[in-house]
Amino acid sequence: MNTLRIIACSLAAVSALALASCKDKSAPQPAPTQSAAPTEAVVTRQSPEDWLKAHFAGDLRSEIDSLRYAKATVDLNGDGKDEVLLYAGGSMLCGSGGCDLIVLTPDGDSWRMVGDLSVVQMPVGVLDSKTNGWRDLAVSVSGGGADAGVMRVPFDGKAYADNPTVAPAEPSDTLGKVLIPQAELQPLPAPVDGATEGAN
Repeated sequence: MNTLRIIACSLAAVSALALASCKDKSAPQPAPTQSAAPTEAVVTRQSPEDWLKAHFAGDLRSEIDSLRYAKATVDLNGDGKDEVLLYAGGSMLCGSGGCDLIVLTPDGDSWRMVGDLSVVQMPVGVLDSKTNGWRDLAVSVSGGGADAGVMRVPFDGKAYADNPTVAPAEPSDTLGKVLIPQAELQPLPAPVDGATEGAN
């Protein structure tokens, strides 16, 4: 009797182990967890409009809303990235000779100013000719004692000449490709939150 009981218990134990083994093999295995792909930091460059507002904020102060502008983009140095031309006007910025023309080039997540021309009239163009690797600008001049005409403004290796009415600027018989036509200037768009600094 004891022998039969021992045999029965042994068979039960073997059966239980066999079932457990089958269950383990047939049970669905959880899918391996996939680690989330690393996210790259997104760099958002300050808008040219926010740069322009910050640049003139100290001069215009409470009159900043009087700032008007026109914008154009063009690759001036052949690096595949567009520079930005900003024609800035308004009652506090323009005189009889014209308004300011700012030229910005991309610099990381901001902009670097490579041109701050005064006494510029519209229209503004760009020429095929180059100086120090950058295309020459063609700007209209008149008033303020200057004869009406178009002037070629060269790049000196660091920036465009700041006064288009004197050397090294020189007369041009063409505007080349017109970037900023003669048109009414527009108010700046509503500011982007947090974009109050960054003008150089």
